[in-house]
Amino acid sequence: MNEQILSKKEIRARVRTLKKQMTQQELLSESGKIFEKVRAAEEYRAARTVFVYMAMPGEVQTRDFIRQAWKDGKRVAVPRTDMEAQQIRFYYIEDFGQTESGVMGIQEPSPLCACADQDGKALIIMPGVAFDRDRNRIGFGGGFYDRYLKMHPDHPTIAVALPFQIFDRLPAEPHDRKPDRIITLQQPCPGPDQILQYC
Repeated sequence: MNEQILSKKEIRARVRTLKKQMTQQELLSESGKIFEKVRAAEEYRAARTVFVYMAMPGEVQTRDFIRQAWKDGKRVAVPRTDMEAQQIRFYYIEDFGQTESGVMGIQEPSPLCACADQDGKALIIMPGVAFDRDRNRIGFGGGFYDRYLKMHPDHPTIAVALPFQIFDRLPAEPHDRKPDRIITLQQPCPGPDQILQYC
């Protein structure tokens, strides 16, 4: 998108409107194509463990990817939100029966699951509301991933995004954490740095 710099509030509202225009079938189809690219990435192939979010409606969907990661022999951990401490922690799951409804109705791992935070080299699949071509990211406003990555800085990170979530420029702040790479479905092809990977 060729955009002037909008406020975070305006960007979140715009993306929310565009998400509503997608059918569930379109969302699942595009999510599958995005995660085909993730699975082809060197970071994924090298990872023994993948930390991945449990998707809300309208986000790049992750359940099929999680199932495939298990089939690929990866350990999978998903986040649990501690609202009092304002932080997330990741816990290993081996099937979706180990999750339960959590903050905002998002599926979270049971507290009986083993904590994965010591797995400091796991690949993190990051969600977000919007991204730009410098890898700046706008989340949902809680700062959970920014704080987690400040405390656990050695993780490789890949963000996944639908095409309309990519902007030319976003407002950025010093504490914002950029993903190492963004994978989406969009033209034109990226430059040789492969920071943005399209198909």
